[in-house]
Amino acid sequence: MRPILELSGISKRFGDGFALENIDLDLFPGEVHVVVGENGSGKSAVMKLVGGLYAPDSGELRLDGVPTSFTGVADAKSRGIMYRPQEPQLFENLSVAENLFFDQLPRGRWGGLDVLRLRSDAVALFAKLGISLDIRAGVAALGYAQRQLLEAVKTCVGTWKVVIFDEPTSAMAEPERAILFNIVRTLKKSGIGVFYVSHRLDEILRIGDRVSVVRQGRVEDTRSVDSLDRESLVHMMTGSLRTERYPRTSRVRGRVVLEVRGLRSGYVLRDVSFSVHKGEILGITGLMGSGRTRLAQCLFGAVESTAGELLLDGKPVLLKVPTDALSRGIALVPEDRSENAILHRQDLVLNVAVASLSRYKGIAGLNADFMRSLVSDYSSRLGVRPGRPSDRPDKYSGGNQQKVAIARWLARRSRIYIMDEPTRGIDVASKVDVYNAIADLVAKGASVILISSDIEEILGLCDRILVLAGGRIACDLPRAKATQELILEYATAE
Repeated sequence: MRPILELSGISKRFGDGFALENIDLDLFPGEVHVVVGENGSGKSAVMKLVGGLYAPDSGELRLDGVPTSFTGVADAKSRGIMYRPQEPQLFENLSVAENLFFDQLPRGRWGGLDVLRLRSDAVALFAKLGISLDIRAGVAALGYAQRQLLEAVKTCVGTWKVVIFDEPTSAMAEPERAILFNIVRTLKKSGIGVFYVSHRLDEILRIGDRVSVVRQGRVEDTRSVDSLDRESLVHMMTGSLRTERYPRTSRVRGRVVLEVRGLRSGYVLRDVSFSVHKGEILGITGLMGSGRTRLAQCLFGAVESTAGELLLDGKPVLLKVPTDALSRGIALVPEDRSENAILHRQDLVLNVAVASLSRYKGIAGLNADFMRSLVSDYSSRLGVRPGRPSDRPDKYSGGNQQKVAIARWLARRSRIYIMDEPTRGIDVASKVDVYNAIADLVAKGASVILISSDIEEILGLCDRILVLAGGRIACDLPRAKATQELILEYATAE
């Protein structure tokens, strides 16, 4: 069988000194070819070349055996190549249905938009895939995981030869991932070739046919998934064996530092009550739309609650804006790094130091040398690459942007850290760095609220686990009693 797509000797140099060199990669019809690598390795850059975002400096790209070049994304799409990027790219002023069929909006008799057909087609497609999103809702009201799912469903609209998924499930819980996997399998059965970029080991083994590792701008190895197990896959991805990902520490739970009583927020959160202890990692998980991110926003003052009470050290507090939370020692690592974490067009020093500028005050203003030194230290601890003070993080890979966002709040030295999907889009080795940083925080007396759709991560790190379902706390489980099956049972309970 001839490959549907071939990259032969592809090279591309970027302005920051990074380059893709002699990339050889191919994709067969009806194949899921997984592309993995550490943050900044170049895997997303390779996919952007295939998707028409970049043009190679040298080498040859062949589609159906014919040498091909693209003038841009629209040209690649016209040739049957659909690229779904890491960060959802949707029109916030349009509805779910309008975004879904944006490239193929149905027209009525006089050339105008056929709204009835648009909604009917959207409802039929969502019903087929088992998706419960409101097709008339504005995209601006959707959470990050819902946007990721909508981006994935868009691959079912149109006629494609190649579909590229770049970290499509980074914020999805298991039921939403199951829908995504069903979409991938449907594409595969239709003879469509799929490039799939992921850091999640279980995904690679569940849906992949072949795996290629990109390291420092080169394709280092390609193997059949059938020849790999979990440990050999980690070794293939990182170059080293990692048998233990989660730090094992013994912690003594301290006094209650934060108490939430009867919290409500619009129609999303309903009567949420729980407590957080000093030196504890409290895990919160749930399905898409369960209210995970809204809860984080309420605790940080980014969204005002409509009812309920928050107590810090036993005293009621009112958090109307994020500065109220910051002044009381509460920090938030947000879910959407591009919109709410990265300072675009600013250097690495400002991006990391901006939340803790008071630490760097000197007699005559900010102590620039001390600031650069601490920023370098936090960046090094989390493995930010390249990590130069003059770097602009908006030019970094998605995983390195995530590490910059985490470094910012580590530098803040807060009492309570709310981390919403802190390892989204981060490679296996970097996740260990983040886990060790979290363990170090609680060892020093801080408390961490870890919100994650990754149940394995929740089970591996947390002392207690809360499951959100329908805007309520469905259960409060100690780690010793929690299992993935039990968590999913509570998460899916009506």
